[in-house]
Amino acid sequence: MTTRHFYYFSGFLSCVSIMMLLTTKLYLENWNLFKFHKQDVPIEFVSEDKSKVDEYLLKKFIIPNSGIDFMNRTGRFKVLDNFIHSQENHNIWNASTLLSELSHVRKKHRKKIQGYVSKNFTLITAYWDLGTFRKGDAKTFSKELYMNWAVVFKYMLNPLVVYTDSEKFRDWIRNIRSDLLCCTKIIYMNRTDIEAFRRVQKIKDIYDQPDYPRYYPNTVNPLYPASQNAKFTVVADTYRQKLFDTTYYGWIDVGYFRDVVNEFDYYKMEVPGDFDPSRIAFNRVNNHVATSDLVSVFRDNLFWVGGGLFFGLGEVVDRFDKFYQRAVDYFLSLNVSNSDQQVLYSIYTDKGRQILDPPIEIQPYVPNTSNNKWFYLGFLCRKVVTIY
Repeated sequence: MTTRHFYYFSGFLSCVSIMMLLTTKLYLENWNLFKFHKQDVPIEFVSEDKSKVDEYLLKKFIIPNSGIDFMNRTGRFKVLDNFIHSQENHNIWNASTLLSELSHVRKKHRKKIQGYVSKNFTLITAYWDLGTFRKGDAKTFSKELYMNWAVVFKYMLNPLVVYTDSEKFRDWIRNIRSDLLCCTKIIYMNRTDIEAFRRVQKIKDIYDQPDYPRYYPNTVNPLYPASQNAKFTVVADTYRQKLFDTTYYGWIDVGYFRDVVNEFDYYKMEVPGDFDPSRIAFNRVNNHVATSDLVSVFRDNLFWVGGGLFFGLGEVVDRFDKFYQRAVDYFLSLNVSNSDQQVLYSIYTDKGRQILDPPIEIQPYVPNTSNNKWFYLGFLCRKVVTIY
């Protein structure tokens, strides 16, 4: 063998050695990756037992807010296909069969949860597109924030009526409540069809006064108090139109359950057993001073009960709305405006009772917990339902 051939042969052996080392390294890496995937794969998912696969699909894609609810068939197919390939389960399931199985599981789930829906308590909420606005000292409220909070309605097992002038929010609610459309009504409308929004110019004139105190957004954005005053009208309107024929009707803010937005528990709102049906229930957040001056309540931003949740018998909320709107007009004639909370405080002062003669009393529920006092009544009514 010549020297030249020897160098060629040595080079060849070196290349082979390097290739063998690289192949071994790649094999070991893939083996580790394979082991990782196999450990990650839920036993229910690789099982040929259809009931176990159904249970896994329910927990993975249907009960949580997985996002698959908001996709078309192509999008769902892609998600399932990617999921299968990431789990290396090609030998048992493919995206087409899994998509079909997911649809089957959803139908069963939908039928099951619909059997738990309340038959005596309808909740009403609204989102009016006021744009992004400041609330308090530094908070900013946007449409996206409200949409995120609204996810809790996916798990509410009560008839729900949603009023909105936002096409995007309308479609969002339709997707969130896709399993509960049998007990969901979405009223897409022009907000100026509601009397409260036809007072905006009058409110603006009041807020344009140089010395009028500024509390964001209550006494800055005239659309905000209009939206608060509209609460009572949409609740009464739901009752008048018999959108759902239940005993009780109540308002709930879109963001009322913001603290549990990441929880996936189904729940039912129930009226407390000690509720007086001749009254309207509210959550008390501060003491009420009956001798307070009417104008000062508005200008000093005083509050007694929170407006995030209230409820009552259908005929009672109907009568209360008519009275409440007359009270708003009276306070506007005094050149004062603020949120619904100041209206309610003023109505039940000594002077307010003397002038307005409220036909319905408030039943204020007093928080007896260290948790957020603004949301006490809602959590008192919120009962987790165990379905599976």
